[in-house]
Amino acid sequence: MRKLLMILPLIGSLVLSGCSAFKTFEGAVSKEEAGYSNAYDLPGNKAYVWNDPAAEDIRDDLFAGREGEAVFFPCPVGDTNFKGEEITDYERYKRSIWFSDGADEAIPTVMGSGALIYISDTTVPKEIVLERFADYGYTIGISNMVPDGGGHYYIVYAETDEDDYKYYIDLKSDCKELTEFKTIERLYLDKVGGMEVRKESVSEGGTVLGLTKDKSYICEFYTGTFYQDFKLKANVRSFGSLEKFILYDYDFLHANCIRINIPDWLKSGYYFVQGVGLFRYVSEEDEGKFNGACFDPGIDWNDPIKLYDEYGVCIFDPSLGIGLEEEETETEEEMTAPEEAEEETEGSDEVELVTNDSDST
Repeated sequence: MRKLLMILPLIGSLVLSGCSAFKTFEGAVSKEEAGYSNAYDLPGNKAYVWNDPAAEDIRDDLFAGREGEAVFFPCPVGDTNFKGEEITDYERYKRSIWFSDGADEAIPTVMGSGALIYISDTTVPKEIVLERFADYGYTIGISNMVPDGGGHYYIVYAETDEDDYKYYIDLKSDCKELTEFKTIERLYLDKVGGMEVRKESVSEGGTVLGLTKDKSYICEFYTGTFYQDFKLKANVRSFGSLEKFILYDYDFLHANCIRINIPDWLKSGYYFVQGVGLFRYVSEEDEGKFNGACFDPGIDWNDPIKLYDEYGVCIFDPSLGIGLEEEETETEEEMTAPEEAEEETEGSDEVELVTNDSDST
C-alpha cells in the first residue's frame, strides 16, 4: 500500500519525484520554489514532496536535511479560477488550473516508497481533501468552452457578471488579450490555425486539442457578427476538476507529524491536496511505463474512479464505501463458484453412470 506523509509545524515528508521537476526554471519558478534542503525552512500551510535517494527513511531528513541539496519540493498551485474556494464544495463554474511557460515541470511525482508532506501553522486537519484534476495537455489559455446548438464553441464572457471571462481564460497567458472586449455575453472560438473548433477537437474540459506545444496559432474569434483574430501560443498546460475525495486514514509519526495511508483504489492522476498544491501520482500498475517526464501521454491520467448510473447517481465511490459491498459479494461468489461447479459435475457423472448400468441391464 502506498503511503503519503502529512507533516505539520515545520516538519515535512513524502514522495519520489518523477521528471526533472526540481530545477530552477527561468521565468517559471524561483530558487526557493525549486526545493529546500532543510525542513525548518519550509513555509507553513503548503504541501511538499520529500525525495532523497541517499536517505533510507524520511526521519533522516526531518531535522538535519542536506546541506546545499534540495530534498523537499513544493507542490505548486498554478493559475486557478477558484481562488478562495480551494476546498469548498461550491462550484458555480468548472474549476481549472493552468501552468504556463514550463511551470508544469515543477509538479512533483509520488511513486514507489516516496512521501507527501503538509506543513500546517495550526493543527492536524480533521479530514484531507484530495481533489483530482484531469490533464488536458498543452493548449492555448482557454478552458471550459461551451457548445451551442449548432456545435460551435464559446466562453461565457459577461453574461451575468462583467468578469465572467476570468473563469474561462488564463489571465497569466497571452490569452489575456481577449479581456479587452466590451459588453458581450459570448465569445466564440471558431478556428485555431485553420482547424475548426468542434466536438472532435475539444476536450471534456472545454480546451482545444491537437495543438503542438509552444507553437503559435492564428485563432479566429467571433462576438456575434464581429470577427477578430489573435495570434496565441499553445504554451499552457490545462487541468480541469474531475472528482474529489475525503481521506481520514493516517498514522502519527511523532509530534504533529502524520502519515496518510494512500488507498489501493487511487489511480494514476493529478491531485490537488488540501487546496494548497498539485502533485502527480503514479500507481504501482503504471510505474513500469511512466516516462519520468513532466508530460506522459502514454498513461491515462483521467480514468475516473467514481462511477455514476444513467441518472447521475453515484454508484461507486470507494472513499465513502459506496459500491464496495457489491464488489466484495461478487468476489466471494467468484471464489466459491468453481467449487460448486465441480460438485455439480461430479454429481452429474454419477447419475450418468447409474443410467448406463440400468440400460445395460
